[in-house]
Amino acid sequence: MKNKTIVYVNYSPYENVGKITDFLIENFRYVFVFSIGFHNLGVSNQKNWLLVYSNGVLLEEKPFYHMPVPRSLVFLLLPVRSILNLIQIFWIVLFLNNKYKRMDYYLSVNAYTICIGMILKKFNFVKKVVFWVWDYYPPKHSNSIVILIRWIYWQLDKIATFSDRVIYLNKRLIKIRKDNGLILPKNNRVIIPIGTDLYQGITRKPAKVRLGFLGVLKQDQGLDLLFDNTQELKDSFPNIEIEIIGPGPNEQYFRDRAKSSCVPYTFYGWVPEKKVEQILSRCTIGIAPYSPEESSVAYYGDPGKIKSYLSACLPIITTNVFDFSRELELSGAGIVIDYNNPKSLLKAIRDITDNYKRFTENVVKLNKRFYYKNLYAGMFK
Repeated sequence: MKNKTIVYVNYSPYENVGKITDFLIENFRYVFVFSIGFHNLGVSNQKNWLLVYSNGVLLEEKPFYHMPVPRSLVFLLLPVRSILNLIQIFWIVLFLNNKYKRMDYYLSVNAYTICIGMILKKFNFVKKVVFWVWDYYPPKHSNSIVILIRWIYWQLDKIATFSDRVIYLNKRLIKIRKDNGLILPKNNRVIIPIGTDLYQGITRKPAKVRLGFLGVLKQDQGLDLLFDNTQELKDSFPNIEIEIIGPGPNEQYFRDRAKSSCVPYTFYGWVPEKKVEQILSRCTIGIAPYSPEESSVAYYGDPGKIKSYLSACLPIITTNVFDFSRELELSGAGIVIDYNNPKSLLKAIRDITDNYKRFTENVVKLNKRFYYKNLYAGMFK
């Protein structure tokens, strides 16, 4: 792959989840990363970006038009924003073809952006389209506009299934797509989960109980579980602290809840990847308390935040939402709790802190199994 070129399209802030961007720039001669803003992340310079890498070095970083919209209109204006992104990506890749010649690969994780890649292939701008399936969007939702958008997405997903290569995060995604008639016999049912990075530090039990949360701040991420049980957390662990990394549409909601909390919360908002690693390295436990909702997209995905916790050598507390939750529990690297039973959260924190060495040893073992450099090469074989 060292002499190949690739266009990689993803939505911010997920571009380098599981170190996928790092893998690409380590293994391709030219990498063209399109980072598309979707959520209102509260970042002052939030834009759509094109990043051009050559032999692992960033050559260019250019913004292209980003249409900011209020949160209430995100789904209503999604078709308009999508068309703008299609036009911009098409013309930018046309320009890149004139400068760098035809691209060898086009990679994305979203059915709509994969359809853009298929159009580019029709015009002979890219040779192969690789669809790394990250999501299944359940048709049930309380918002009728969201239901409509998801229905439209599924029509695009049926087209995206005809990509040159289709890869899935887990068996659950394969099953639900098969049940919906979206797997064709010609497609290889390859499973490549989100990867981890190898931990290089020293594992030791910190003096304080410090819970670390990483992710987009939305209510379905389950942070209300912590705020609803603040007093119980304080009573059981008097020195407990909670670190929250990431921006999101509900950030102000959680900041307001923290003002009346007896537990100290630190909000970092959006920070660079190296800063994320530094903050997590100070934490005791990584927490991913996803709310178990029938309409949740998380149920069929792969937990990027959990893979980041593994990379930081943090034992993990999560809920039984992801397919990966069972793997985590069987490995002894974390504990799966009942979201509706606050006592299970307190017990999990106690069990981990009382047996910290054993948990961290299991985290290191599990981490090695998902090391990104050993996983991702299979995408392009």
